[in-house]
Amino acid sequence: MSDTLQDIINRLWIAPDNAEWTPKTDTVSLSDVREWFKSNDIEVLGFTSALIHDARFRVEPPLTPNEYKSFVTHYYGRCLKEDPKSKWADSRYSAGSTLVNAFASLWRDSSVPRQVLKELKAWLGLLYKEGDESMRACIVTATLEHLFEQEDIREFFSDWKKDPLLAVAHKEACV
Repeated sequence: MSDTLQDIINRLWIAPDNAEWTPKTDTVSLSDVREWFKSNDIEVLGFTSALIHDARFRVEPPLTPNEYKSFVTHYYGRCLKEDPKSKWADSRYSAGSTLVNAFASLWRDSSVPRQVLKELKAWLGLLYKEGDESMRACIVTATLEHLFEQEDIREFFSDWKKDPLLAVAHKEACV
């Protein structure tokens, strides 16, 4: 049986009402994180995202770049498509903004296989192609514009100029 959001909170936090939460631990097992990654509950996914990005916690053993990429595409893809309005899950624009940090972090880490970044770029392109105008605008303004502030990342996406639809996204993000 999968953990509920409240189960996860109770395991990791002293969480009084109307007071600051205190972590019960600084380590979270990779097996637990992997289980939470599989959740269909976008609130559990959002909480897990907050947890793995919280410097007060470390996942032991650490996530692999591929595991992280799989989570990013699953969770942030849902947020971009669903635009949830909830306590823990990212809204569309919040997800788009967080993707900038996730991508840039992987980009700067020389131990991350470049294939992981190619797969993330392809995923973003597919989301853009399949998305409606609102989602496309979000991908351009919340994600690509900020990624493209880094010239080497902008160059990494330059192959998008060869695709008629992605060329529009690339051009808009470079303005």
